[in-house]
Amino acid sequence: MKQTSVITRINLAMSAIILMAISTILVSYWLSDQTDNDAYAINSAGSLRMHSYRLLTDPEAASDNKEIIRSIFNNPIMKNVVRNAKSTEFFNELGERGILLADKVSDSETETEEKLNLVNAFVDDLNHLVLIIQHNAEGKIRTLRTFQIIAFFITVILSAIVIYWIHLRFTVPLSELTNTARQISRGDFSCNISPPEGTDELSVLSRSFEHMCKAISYMYESLEKQVEEKTAELQNSNKTLSFLYNLARRTSTHEIRKEDFNNILKELSVVTGIDNIELCLLTESGDIPYLQINGSKELDDDCRSRNCRDCLTQTTDNTSQINFPISRENRDYGVLTLNSHPESLLRWQRDLFTSVANLFAIAMSLQGEEENIRRITLMKERNVIARELHDSLAQALSYLKIQVTRLNRAIGNSDFEMMMDVSTELKQGLDSAYRQLRELLTTFRLKVDGKGLLDALQKTVDQFHEQSKMEISLNYDIFNIPLSPQEEIHLLQIIREASQNAIHHSHGKNIHISLCSNDQQEVTLEIEDDGIGINTDPEKRNHYGMAIIQERAYQLSGNAEIKRRNEGGTGVYFSFTPESVRKSVPESET
Repeated sequence: MKQTSVITRINLAMSAIILMAISTILVSYWLSDQTDNDAYAINSAGSLRMHSYRLLTDPEAASDNKEIIRSIFNNPIMKNVVRNAKSTEFFNELGERGILLADKVSDSETETEEKLNLVNAFVDDLNHLVLIIQHNAEGKIRTLRTFQIIAFFITVILSAIVIYWIHLRFTVPLSELTNTARQISRGDFSCNISPPEGTDELSVLSRSFEHMCKAISYMYESLEKQVEEKTAELQNSNKTLSFLYNLARRTSTHEIRKEDFNNILKELSVVTGIDNIELCLLTESGDIPYLQINGSKELDDDCRSRNCRDCLTQTTDNTSQINFPISRENRDYGVLTLNSHPESLLRWQRDLFTSVANLFAIAMSLQGEEENIRRITLMKERNVIARELHDSLAQALSYLKIQVTRLNRAIGNSDFEMMMDVSTELKQGLDSAYRQLRELLTTFRLKVDGKGLLDALQKTVDQFHEQSKMEISLNYDIFNIPLSPQEEIHLLQIIREASQNAIHHSHGKNIHISLCSNDQQEVTLEIEDDGIGINTDPEKRNHYGMAIIQERAYQLSGNAEIKRRNEGGTGVYFSFTPESVRKSVPESET
């Protein structure tokens, strides 16, 4: 059976109170209306006494008084009042006696004393009638008063019951719902609600609110767990990224050594929470690790008895081992092994180990490339030294060997003049060889540090100022063209060679060095002096190091020219296109 709703109950209670009030008013009105004619009846009954005595005192008006008495007893209001007083028979009998009394009193034969007795008896009956009407009116008033008192108490009791019921079934649940809503607004989802029994609106609303609070609390706790999980994931991601960044920076800035691998594996163990991390590094053709590390300590030779190539070629995970090959460009450098079950490894941990293995492979590859670059650089440097020795000291020694042969021949022929000439040539050759040796030593010690070519040129000019009294000016205007280290060394050496030749042989006062660029970004070098000018004798050109300058110009794919100036003195002119400019020019334009 469906239970009446709380709103319907409230409406019914209020309707009962209103109906009680209306009923009380209507009954009170009806009772007061019933007592309204009692006063008229009492007054009329009282006037009958006056008319009865007037029959004695005014016989001439007896007929009028008789009609008045008859009209009073025949009055419907009086009959209705008497009927309500349950004295209709007495009232009718008294009316008949009043008519008879009027007839006897008007009869002259009746004695006066008898008339007086009849009138007194009739008046006594009228007094009794008035008393009956009075008692009836008083009874009605008492009934009205009693009804009003009973209605008052019923109304008060009914109102108290309704108010208590409303407080119990409406105010209390509504107050709990309000307090719960305030708790929810403050973020408290405990929701201590006691839903009232029943199926009315407030009961359904309370239970629904309770279920909503539980659902929100569950969702809130679930969201908090998700936030905690996401926060943990972000923290792991942050640690992972920080670790990978530091590892990439460490592997790209310097060569990784055994201590570095140890520290990296320790940090990797802290980040991932996995202890059994093993690193094995192999040579290109070897199958036994030359470096074997597990976390903070080096392992025993437990892997020496097996082929590590099996771990590199293994494509699936063992039940107790996970392998991450360290390889790049078909070159195997080693393997990163975890001595744990694959199911215990999370996805982000697997990705991290894969990235670490790739970084290790890149670092090992870069180290190999750096070693190859060092080998190539060393070979080039040795070739340069051999070429320099061949172009300078070897030729000087060959020349001295020829002069020694001439000297031996002159001694055999006792040719004193030839011996003196050969002696002079030997002295000049030795001086030239010694000078070339010093120049070679200076060349081999020559370097351009991090401050650039301009700083090296200024230091060179300062050095020449200390060695010579010639004024040397420098015009440097290639700030916007990048030069490779090899190009800077060759330019610096050409300038040194030409300047030294001018200092030693020009007998001039000024040297002007200009290093500029044109619109095609071609570098042009001019070294001019105001001395005696270059000797046109081909045999004497080597004194100016022309062969060395031409050789370095050839290395830079440029053109070098040494000639006598029209104004006097010697000019060395060289131009070339830097490698950075050649790479930026499309092949179609070249």
